[in-house]
Amino acid sequence: VMVALAERASVDSPEDMKEVGDLALELGVQLNEEKTRPPAAVAMWLFDGMAETLPGGYDKGELSPNSPVKELKSFPQDLVLVGRASILIKGLSNRLNIPWSLAREWAPIARRVLDRSTISEPAQTESRIRFRDVWSYFKEWGQGKASVVGRRLPAPIRTRVAGLVLKIQDSRARRAMRRGKP
Repeated sequence: VMVALAERASVDSPEDMKEVGDLALELGVQLNEEKTRPPAAVAMWLFDGMAETLPGGYDKGELSPNSPVKELKSFPQDLVLVGRASILIKGLSNRLNIPWSLAREWAPIARRVLDRSTISEPAQTESRIRFRDVWSYFKEWGQGKASVVGRRLPAPIRTRVAGLVLKIQDSRARRAMRRGKP
């Protein structure tokens, strides 16, 4: 949906609007009545804040009587938070007169993901998984988990753990200084 919205020629292009609408329906959006324009209008209203007009003559305002939101029967649970965040950012950007479109922001990422998922060739040497990469991800994950656990500890224990962590970091820094590493 993001790539289709970012690459569409115009709102007047029936091919582009059909593609956007079909992709919106694939996300799990269900409409009250089967019409041709509402799926595309809902996708544009939700994910493209820079759209000047919506297909089918719908209004951009969510509280408008002619809003594409009125055509929604159900919305996929997986997209509720994305939709809420998108509407919040869109409202802020409109208020501050900053043009912003979720589709344009996410389209490059979506293209990379789609390009990787369509490659059927065996993995090349550049994309090999290295042990040091796995180890660094594991360390990062462990540090994140440790910080979550540390925040949940009672204050006296948290103070002792913080002191212990500082001692360990200090001894590592001294050891590195003796070896000549800055």
